[in-house]
Amino acid sequence: MGLNDEIIDAVDWNTPTVAPSDSIRSAIQKMVIINASAVGVISGGEIVGVLTEMDLMISIDRGDDFDNTQVARCMTACELLKDEKVKSPCAQLDSTQSVENALGVMNRAGVHHLMVSDVENNRVGVVSILGLLKLAIK
Repeated sequence: MGLNDEIIDAVDWNTPTVAPSDSIRSAIQKMVIINASAVGVISGGEIVGVLTEMDLMISIDRGDDFDNTQVARCMTACELLKDEKVKSPCAQLDSTQSVENALGVMNRAGVHHLMVSDVENNRVGVVSILGLLKLAIK
């Protein structure tokens, strides 16, 4: 294992997913069931965003109704990263990307977790900086 290895071995594939049209309540329920700090947001079979604990705190502070507010209103949308940093992006990679590339994306995005897709198995997961560093030093 090292910086050139694929990130697939560091991915947590137990990440729950929701649709943009799902209610905030249903997203929170999924997070609570498996003690997750985020859910992936999937539309048309693709990752379109992430809903994190921070997104939910903002939603609560705004006074959103859990049953009548859709996930799309408060999720962090996935965007292509440019050279400049963006505030709280939902960065997403394919599971075949290298550890070095994933760490670079995290650094440029200013995040500690990335959404990961596995096209072959139609799965969605999350990889953390700690998981990547463990692979880098093996």
